[in-house]
Amino acid sequence: MPPRRTSEELLHLFKENWPEGYSSSEEVMLRLYHTALRHTEEMQRFLLQFDLSTAAFVTLRVLRREPTPHVMTPSVLHETLVMSPAGITKVLKQREAKGFVSRKLDTSDKRRNLVQLTSAGKAKITKVQQAVREFDVDLLGGVLGERDQERLAQLLRKLLVSLEPRKSADAGASRARERRFALEA
Repeated sequence: MPPRRTSEELLHLFKENWPEGYSSSEEVMLRLYHTALRHTEEMQRFLLQFDLSTAAFVTLRVLRREPTPHVMTPSVLHETLVMSPAGITKVLKQREAKGFVSRKLDTSDKRRNLVQLTSAGKAKITKVQQAVREFDVDLLGGVLGERDQERLAQLLRKLLVSLEPRKSADAGASRARERRFALEA
């Protein structure tokens, strides 16, 4: 299989062979996409040393950033992670088998399950998140100074705010109910 073309090569082809199809907006979006793609590939390789897939890492991280007791429904996890319900189920079963999450019936709604980060899961994601933070600091620090990183973060925030849907009051209320149910269980 031939090596994948770099973003520089693709942009050069665009400018040379289809100049009317090129724009600075196209360049920004291509660079964002390729940055995310390459980072994801590097992160997948990095996480192997912790016996975690990217999906498993992100699942544990999403649960950990929820307020104590770190509980969510599988459907909210599915929406947050943009994974299929089958994909979430597979990740949750694997993490449950390792003792990193527990699943239990929602006492207020027997049709729903709740997923909770266990103490072992909390310890695991704390350790891995620290290593990932160091990985990202090294990656960015090798290319961008602190001021450049801050400026890039501001610019990306500005772009993302314009693209992300507005949060609904329902989402916050739903999470509050989940936390209350978990504390009652």
